Amino acid sequence: MLKKPLVRIVTDSSARIPSDWAMEHNVTVLPNIVSLQGQSIREDVDMGASEFARRVLQASQPFTVTPPSIEDFSAAYRQAAAAKMDVISLHASAAMSEAQRNAKIARDVVSGRCNVHVVDTRTLAMGLHKLVQAAVEMAERGLGADEIVKHLRGLIQGIYAIYSSDDMSYLQNSGRLRPAQAWLGRMLEIIPCLTMEEGDLVAVEKVRSPDRALEKLAEFACEFDPGADYAIVQLDPNPGARSQALIEVLKPSLKKADSIPVMTCGALVGRIIGRTGIGIMIYEGNAQSL
Repeated sequence: MLKKPLVRIVTDSSARIPSDWAMEHNVTVLPNIVSLQGQSIREDVDMGASEFARRVLQASQPFTVTPPSIEDFSAAYRQAAAAKMDVISLHASAAMSEAQRNAKIARDVVSGRCNVHVVDTRTLAMGLHKLVQAAVEMAERGLGADEIVKHLRGLIQGIYAIYSSDDMSYLQNSGRLRPAQAWLGRMLEIIPCLTMEEGDLVAVEKVRSPDRALEKLAEFACEFDPGADYAIVQLDPNPGARSQALIEVLKPSLKKADSIPVMTCGALVGRIIGRTGIGIMIYEGNAQSL
């Protein structure tokens, strides 16, 4: 029988948590703010992921992403304090978002009324999603905040990601490529591959064809425990020709390739890999015993 949780989980929309699941488990999800073609959009609130991907595809300029404000965090923490609950605040990697900075400033507002643990997850999208789920499971089993945070820090070590993108405008706008590199990439039709290093997405290799890019993603993915959770991530949550091609490349070496879900990477990753980028995330936490 589940105990009444002593801990409230707070996260942001980078975690890609469905609103009904968040409501069922009393998780607070604060939306990132996306600026697209002069319009401010609360991620997952003002429009769904499919509509957002469609709008991005039609846009002439890259979009930008702003994290939840200090005031947003303060309100969430005050609510938890009123319920006499501690808080574990799980957000996108500090290297990729200022959400954690805002969270740490906001926790001073409730200092002395409840303990707020702000965790640098060093990940986002499917990785952050899995950490939120794990934290909720432990909270519903009655574990305290300190014990949950300790276990989460171990799970963070088992999250991996690789992406490829030929969208030079987004790679340049996000600072992953310098203007000269982006220009050369367009000229030579180079496709960068990016992995998570120190919590940030950085270009580590360049290939010369879409097929080779998918092969690099598959080679990376097949290095991990086949019992781990895998997800194909892209801006559009709907499977398409590229995600299906990646599944086909994975099949010879990963038996469960056909069952790998395709999910949206969300705006924070999308602002880097752009409209046509694709990646694979791996979470080895479920291969461990909780």
